[in-house]
Amino acid sequence: MGGSIAIILVVMLIRSRSANSCLKICWRHAQCCGITRLPTELSMASTRGTCSQTGNARRLISPSVRWWLSTTRHGSATRFISGGIERVLIACEAKTVMTEHGKSQPRVFDELGSSHEIVHQGDRQAIAAGITVVNIASTFVSPLRQKSKKLHVSQHKQPHAAERMVSHLRGLPIRKSVDETGFDAYATIVVDCDNQGPTMLWTKPPAPQPGDADYYDTFIERIARAYTDRFG
Repeated sequence: MGGSIAIILVVMLIRSRSANSCLKICWRHAQCCGITRLPTELSMASTRGTCSQTGNARRLISPSVRWWLSTTRHGSATRFISGGIERVLIACEAKTVMTEHGKSQPRVFDELGSSHEIVHQGDRQAIAAGITVVNIASTFVSPLRQKSKKLHVSQHKQPHAAERMVSHLRGLPIRKSVDETGFDAYATIVVDCDNQGPTMLWTKPPAPQPGDADYYDTFIERIARAYTDRFG
């Protein structure tokens, strides 16, 4: 269903001491069907990196992003990344559920719930967002299940498995004011990915539909509105 997709997840706006405000794209999954280049006007930081030196934002950059910065003519963008992080304005937790949907439900729900709690414990004004990619393919080849020469293919009862996951994640709280508890914005994206061929975006139910609280356009609108209201 739909066309092949490429999703850049986790947008994080931070204010650093070395630069009054810098937009950085924090990507956990920048490839779904193969992205060979990223927007050159953006500098990036990744939460996959480690910060062994307190206050040094450069240590937050993953090896893949550091390589991209160093091998392009825009490598000078690293100058925006030096310095300590003074305040997180937007943080987004990204999850994927590609197989074992039922088993993953409590873990994914708890991890998403913990993420907005941690963000708001640090700053009630910060925008906490969450996004989950749910697989609706009837089969999936997991690298973790390949124990012999024979290909192991996991079977899914679809669309029931994906529908249950989408419905379960709709229980995540979305707050309407900074005094409440919950995400400021949340979205679920449904894909058809068997890990053997192209990944396709799934737009029919059980995928969220226009007007739903977990629809991607609603997610973006809520982030934009919250940022304008709080930091504009």
